Amino acid sequence: MHIVVLAKVVPDYLVPSMDFELKDNRAHERYSRMLGLYDENAIETAIQLKEKTSAALSLISFGSENDVQFLRKAAAMGVDQLILIKGQSDDAAVIAQNLMAAVKTLGPVDLILAGQQSADMDRGVVPGILAQMLEMPFIPQIGYIDSKGGEWAVTQITATGKRELEFKGPGVLSITSIPENVPRIPVVRAIFAAKKKPVTKLESINQGKMALTELGVEIPKTKSICEFIDVEDMNAAAKTLLTRLTEERYI
Repeated sequence: MHIVVLAKVVPDYLVPSMDFELKDNRAHERYSRMLGLYDENAIETAIQLKEKTSAALSLISFGSENDVQFLRKAAAMGVDQLILIKGQSDDAAVIAQNLMAAVKTLGPVDLILAGQQSADMDRGVVPGILAQMLEMPFIPQIGYIDSKGGEWAVTQITATGKRELEFKGPGVLSITSIPENVPRIPVVRAIFAAKKKPVTKLESINQGKMALTELGVEIPKTKSICEFIDVEDMNAAAKTLLTRLTEERYI
């Protein structure tokens, strides 16, 4: 069995919105970089599946040569093979085509996992496009995965509850965040071993772009207001707080 997980290196998503700065419609290069938030959930889910099924586990990423140092975290967590497609496009269709080409170099693949959405573009469309290109079923927002006698049993986490689903054959799943797939912290020995692990690098293709034109990117302006309430009289303070929250329509 062979499982593939997709991951993207993104600018620091923990930077407060009021401190965030754009350059040429993208995050300023001064920000540190890291694996995407949901991508780490997907990596953890894939590693847990590997441990249950003894599957081979490969990670594929589309990005720059500088991303390798951050991808090695996945290797330290338990990924067997790292594949980097060297490219710079933000076009979802171009990214999906490059991922498809990389997947096909691996031979038969049983399952492809990806984060629910990237932590920079927040689109969540690449896994679906890739599934269509590979002619595989695509199921988004998956929390739990189990292998049952040649079938995959998955739990889809929705806004109102859960759906239990099954399918046969290979498929593409996007993984959401649940307590059970919080990324593990690699041990020191694994971190040092990951630094020596070779990385397969592929050249990208730039064709089949989507018929879209990006007109602009804006960051919403935010402001914070701090108001102190006298707490000498707790009852009066509570009433004042309730009144202010009501006036501002928070409740």
